[in-house]
Amino acid sequence: MVKPIKEMSRVALEVNADPNSTARISDFHRHDELQELAVSLNQMLDRMQRYIDQQKEFVGDVSHELRTPVAVIEGHLNMLERWGKDDPEILEESIKASLQEAKRMQHLIQEMLDLTRAEQINVQYPNAVTNVADVLKRVAGDMSMVHKDFVIRLDMDDMPQDTQIQIYQGHLEQLLVILVDNGIKYSTDRKEINISAGLAQNEVHIIVQDFGEGISKEDQSKIFNRFYRVDKARTREKGGNGLGLSIAQKLVHSYHGKIGVDSVEGQGSQFIIAFPSLTKKQAHKLRERDQAEKAKKGK
Repeated sequence: MVKPIKEMSRVALEVNADPNSTARISDFHRHDELQELAVSLNQMLDRMQRYIDQQKEFVGDVSHELRTPVAVIEGHLNMLERWGKDDPEILEESIKASLQEAKRMQHLIQEMLDLTRAEQINVQYPNAVTNVADVLKRVAGDMSMVHKDFVIRLDMDDMPQDTQIQIYQGHLEQLLVILVDNGIKYSTDRKEINISAGLAQNEVHIIVQDFGEGISKEDQSKIFNRFYRVDKARTREKGGNGLGLSIAQKLVHSYHGKIGVDSVEGQGSQFIIAFPSLTKKQAHKLRERDQAEKAKKGK
């Protein structure tokens, strides 16, 4: 009886002394409460380690990406301090460039925070349920209003209006906006975006299609990586940090979905996402659970 408790105590002390320790409680080969406790503690330690790794990755990524805009702003300020402030043209150019870099930094930090939150969805929104059709209509309408030079079509003929999936409504909206924005950003002469949705074999499929530059076969396997840009120079011109599709992938995977791309260079791209659909009974149970959790927090 005492041996497993001593083992748990040893691991707890080791992890407390070094949070990065990979020490875990060994299997006791028992079928009792102590074995269950050991498994739960190991799962807790694994989750803590994931959060520590995410934090390190976040700090490293932000430090790396902020280095360039900070250097640009510092360069302009040094030039103004030495002699540039006496030249109205140089002064205007430096202020404009510094403001542009500051906005890019702000956008980058927001995207990094979105990415970090997407990695913790299973804790924040475990019971969220959303009506797919409602969100698709809203996003298509909003994006049409913002991008008046584009034709944004929505086709939901193959999906019942009451189709529901397990996802927080705001995250489905964010995911669709990222994909539509991406399509608009890389469109060329044909300014059209097609959004379609269908239900097949208990899965909701959503496709966002553009008719722009397209993506090479080599790049298609990398575009969901953090900070990866197909064309770094052009992406910076368009205001991209190479994080949008990474955020989209994290959101989809966090809700047990799938995301992929089908693209031909010079013809455009199709981003396809799929989520398990919910029966009315499943959706009702999740909503009840969500209300119970909110009521518990309210107390």
